[in-house]
Amino acid sequence: MPEDRSNKQPPAGDDRNLVVVDEDFVNADTEDRLWLFWERNQDTIVKATVGVVVGILAFLAYFFWNESRREALGEEFTACQDEAARRSFASRHPGEALAAVAMTDVADDLKKAGKFADAAKAYDEASRLTSLAGKAPALAALGTRARLYAALSRLEAGEVGADKAIAAIATDVNAPDTLRGFAMLTLANIAVAKSDTAEAAKWLNAMDKLRPGNVWDADKRALLQSEPSLLVPAAPAAK
Repeated sequence: MPEDRSNKQPPAGDDRNLVVVDEDFVNADTEDRLWLFWERNQDTIVKATVGVVVGILAFLAYFFWNESRREALGEEFTACQDEAARRSFASRHPGEALAAVAMTDVADDLKKAGKFADAAKAYDEASRLTSLAGKAPALAALGTRARLYAALSRLEAGEVGADKAIAAIATDVNAPDTLRGFAMLTLANIAVAKSDTAEAAKWLNAMDKLRPGNVWDADKRALLQSEPSLLVPAAPAAK
């Protein structure tokens, strides 16, 4: 009867039970190991490499296509020389920053021509287009300008409630200080026209809280010189 060895354990220190995981690597030098690794993994390596290369080529293709598309878009924008062309450009390219710029140009021209009701509507459309074009700071500023000038155009047209829209810009802490200052100065002038010196002083004092060197400071000083009653003394310092 053959001896049963299944329950026998090798003595301590006996390494005869160790098994080489891959006998092909026994006594192989570095070059052999690399060759064997390549032979056994070449399919995976090739597929992974091809995937990376394809990804890079796709990115480069998109980058150059996008650059050429933007160049063509810029040329198309530059070719727009009248209101109809700019309106058409804006309607064809919603979501592009240049569409908002084109519509702003339309609105500015209408405002200069004294067509305030039409200008207000064009500014509204410009504001809508800026919101579609993204959240870049420059776009946000352009959108705020469009909203302010829409309100100013409605004020010129004599629409009721235009001052409230201007006040919304004046109190918007996220709006550029230059636009907020302009809105505040406009509201102060409106208040002066109504002989409401308290309201005018409120907006002028609000301008003082903006960053120093606001571009509307000179206009503020001119208003104060014309209306000395607006020179409200500063509140005494707390003891």
